[in-house]
Amino acid sequence: MLTFDGTFYGFLTIIHAVYYEKIEPCGIQVEGAVQLSLAEIPRFIETNDEYAERVYHAIREKISEESAEHVYRAFLASDDERFMAMLHYIRLGFKVGHMVDSHLHEDFVRRVHKLSKHVWREAHLLFGFCRFAETKHGAFYCEVTPKNDVLNLLAQHFCERLMNQAWVIHDKTRHKAAIYDGNTYVIAVVPPDEATFTYADGEEDIQEMWTVFFNTLAIKERINPKVQRGLLPLYFRKNMTEFKQ
Repeated sequence: MLTFDGTFYGFLTIIHAVYYEKIEPCGIQVEGAVQLSLAEIPRFIETNDEYAERVYHAIREKISEESAEHVYRAFLASDDERFMAMLHYIRLGFKVGHMVDSHLHEDFVRRVHKLSKHVWREAHLLFGFCRFAETKHGAFYCEVTPKNDVLNLLAQHFCERLMNQAWVIHDKTRHKAAIYDGNTYVIAVVPPDEATFTYADGEEDIQEMWTVFFNTLAIKERINPKVQRGLLPLYFRKNMTEFKQ
């Protein structure tokens, strides 16, 4: 059993160790994330940025850019079993190149594709469902509770959409936030007891007006809850202004 620090570069360092140290892991887990049996003696692989860069470059060059995206997105999924599937996917990719994505008879290829698609779909929905509120300090604040670790994907998106505005996207599920100052962003840990902010004057009035507008616009005779749930899953709504009471 190999363990690592839970970062993407940490996982890529494991791929480097598997190839250059000829390791055959029976499993890969984030350190401390699971309870190991007494028969398992885990080996912790320390993250090495240089090794990780080499591996990621190799995936992009020897397999494909699309496969590199699949690997990264699959890594962001909330699935404890994803790491071994990703390892097998990368190994096959180094053998067959960009054709790896056509090997759909392999369970691990289908699994990586499924996880990648699931993560991207959630991120894509949040691009439109994120709701920002102005704070007293002038920055805009948004809270999300995604199933997958899509914070970095959201930050990259809003850097382009709100490039001249300071903002914070707070992942309350994982207690971290993307903080953008109008130039660059960082991902920071946010302890639950420190996650506080104050609305700017008039912000609550604006939110109330938006809620009234949303409710007034709805045509009761044409409401279709089943279709609405498909387009707007219930777990997004608790963070959306128009669904707050």
